[in-house]
Amino acid sequence: MFAGAGVVAVFVSENQAGSVTLVVIGALFLLMAVSGRTIESVRIGDWEFTMSELRRQAAEQAHSGLTDQAQALLNVLKRLDPAADRDPAVHAVEITVFENRVLDAVETARAEGEQVERHPDSGLGEPLAVLVAQPDGVRIGTFAAYAPDDSGHISATSSDSFVRRAREVDCAAYLFVNGTLHQDDLARLAEGIQRDSGRPVGVETWTSTTQPAPLRPAIDGLLARVRGPQDERVTIPGQ
Repeated sequence: MFAGAGVVAVFVSENQAGSVTLVVIGALFLLMAVSGRTIESVRIGDWEFTMSELRRQAAEQAHSGLTDQAQALLNVLKRLDPAADRDPAVHAVEITVFENRVLDAVETARAEGEQVERHPDSGLGEPLAVLVAQPDGVRIGTFAAYAPDDSGHISATSSDSFVRRAREVDCAAYLFVNGTLHQDDLARLAEGIQRDSGRPVGVETWTSTTQPAPLRPAIDGLLARVRGPQDERVTIPGQ
């Protein structure tokens, strides 16, 4: 038995006290370090761990804006539980982490004198953030594009609702930051908004949601289209 600071791990079989045990112990210390909390029990013999506690704390960290800490907990959870990738609760935390990274990327892309309006509780078809460019106050609405589950797709009904709401938003252009949405679904959204609103739409595809790419080039491209001749084509970068 391993005990200390409120943590208890029960090793039922000595044969199982190998690499898995080391991973669990490392996970426990990582959890305590990043969250300030402890796990009450971890049992290796029957492979039952306090996964719900890991999920709950990851969600708390993500909703508090502690993105790196939440990602660390997700990484631990996935190492301990191979089924975590198919867990809707885990996917929900991953979405929040992705949205946090998009918000941070928009803030990082902000030039001197520009403003960023953050809307973390935005609904379907509403930008997660709006960058207000200077000197003319052009508003660029930014969406975090992801699928609600691990299929990579959204329903046609959701897509139509998204387009209808987005065209009503007070923005001169729109930027999709794509994480997990399938290219066909993303194209349907982007082309629908541009067709119905007459406003330019850009797409920035991140090859990894944990390693964001700079958004300023895409924002500058949209500003050029708003301020000059517009190209009606929407280019969807490869995933």
